[in-house]
Amino acid sequence: ISYVENNKILLSNNYNIIQQTINYCRPTFELISDDVKETELKHIKYNPFYREYKDALQIGNHILKRFAYNITQTSEQRVKTPPFWIDMPRLFELYVFSKMVEHNPLSKKEIHYQFSTYGNSLDILVSESENQMVIDAKYKLHYNNSHLHNDIRQVAGYARLNKVRQKLKIKDDRNIDCLIIYPDMENGEIDLSLENINHKKQEIKAYHKVYKLGVKLPWIKD
Repeated sequence: ISYVENNKILLSNNYNIIQQTINYCRPTFELISDDVKETELKHIKYNPFYREYKDALQIGNHILKRFAYNITQTSEQRVKTPPFWIDMPRLFELYVFSKMVEHNPLSKKEIHYQFSTYGNSLDILVSESENQMVIDAKYKLHYNNSHLHNDIRQVAGYARLNKVRQKLKIKDDRNIDCLIIYPDMENGEIDLSLENINHKKQEIKAYHKVYKLGVKLPWIKD
């Protein structure tokens, strides 16, 4: 409730709707204590008879996590946030995927994010017939001057999965192109169209049909 009251601007048009829901639910919680231990919240077992409670509990847990599991901090205007709050590798994956979709409007349905197969999830799979490739987005700077063998073996392994080859409708023994995309603030590419990717990708000479491409990230000038 305190979180909603202190974030009216953030909630904007949804504030009144949320407030009505709170007023409707408030009487039900009059006899329920808010004295909850952090360890209890992190090890909740969901009752299969009340599946709808799972989403509500997860949202509540996210809100408490936002305030370091201290409900009194919901009334504060400024709170301390740990520097590792943002998952940068995942954010980089999403950035690369969103830019590829943006720069390839006619092929966006053939650019697949987190294609899953047998417990493996590929970052990006391109199924367009002329530009088929497996892409692994790595938030690492090592590729500026060298390459990491484990990452290359990983992306090459994805390209050998039968489900991936079936998705690309490959029936012969040819190898699928593998591309590792990494951040490069000085010489990285801005255009992530498939045409430009194929033109600018650099071959990693120690491996067959494995390439790398630096991508420039947005930054705010002082």
